[in-house]
Amino acid sequence: METTKIPSPPVLSSPEVEKLRQALESQYPDRRSILGSQLGSFIRSQLTNAWDLKGRFGGLKNFVARYFPTEISWRGRQGLDDLYDISFSKDEHNKSSQHWRIVAPEGASWLWSAVTNPAINVQFAWLAKEQALMQAPTSVPLMEGLVAVGKLTKADYQNIARSFVRSMKNIDTSSYLQVIDSSGSSVEFTTMIREQGLLSRWEEFRVDNALRLFTDRLQASGADSREANRWTDLLRVSRQEVRSQRSHKASTPATSRKPTPLLTPQTNASEIPQTRAVAMKTIEFLSDAELAELKLPLGSVMHAFRTLSRTN
Repeated sequence: METTKIPSPPVLSSPEVEKLRQALESQYPDRRSILGSQLGSFIRSQLTNAWDLKGRFGGLKNFVARYFPTEISWRGRQGLDDLYDISFSKDEHNKSSQHWRIVAPEGASWLWSAVTNPAINVQFAWLAKEQALMQAPTSVPLMEGLVAVGKLTKADYQNIARSFVRSMKNIDTSSYLQVIDSSGSSVEFTTMIREQGLLSRWEEFRVDNALRLFTDRLQASGADSREANRWTDLLRVSRQEVRSQRSHKASTPATSRKPTPLLTPQTNASEIPQTRAVAMKTIEFLSDAELAELKLPLGSVMHAFRTLSRTN
């Protein structure tokens, strides 16, 4: 009888992080230019059910940025592979100098999530001397010469939502504003927007305003307009990477059953997109914070996980 495997959660527990830290410190106390394929293979060998770093954590870059941002930093490329610098030195002075790291100027998918998701344990600062964007865990204090660059917050998203509602015509703005002000979750607001057929416009508005806010904050922290705009472009590329990954996963057939059209007594089947197509497209437009609040039936999630496991 086949035993059902429960998919591993997309986060590591504190004991898992500590165990992995000790293993990495022993294997790579202070190394430069480690191939990403080599590092990823070692990490997978140390964790239970971590064979799919990309599916579970969004890839190796996202993983190290989330759990080891002060010890592991992206260095560059070698052919088709990434290179990383790793430092688990016990020298306190050396470790303190490694708290803040330069963010590689590329549109990696982790960057969009780190900037726009308030829940991710990463902070940013601008180093005027090097004209560089820096990152560190949120608990690390600012070093001399660094100016904090604020990430997007829940209050920022609420203000963006208010601006969007006020920009729309022929809608009852009061009901939308009431939801924004009273709800601790963005899900209810997103549901209302979707029911009005405004989801695509809201996503475009939200992204444009989030980019504008971060660009303004970069300039306020000392970045010149050219550098600020360069990071805006990189964030756009990063977001496209995120959407591309979601689209790829959503397009993988999880069942052979035919989709059931979403119909009401007053509608015609030819006028309504299929339910699964709508669901997959909707997921593309959800932010990381909204995805974290999304609740799916456990049975369906397990079935999808088993199907994906067989196809990979």
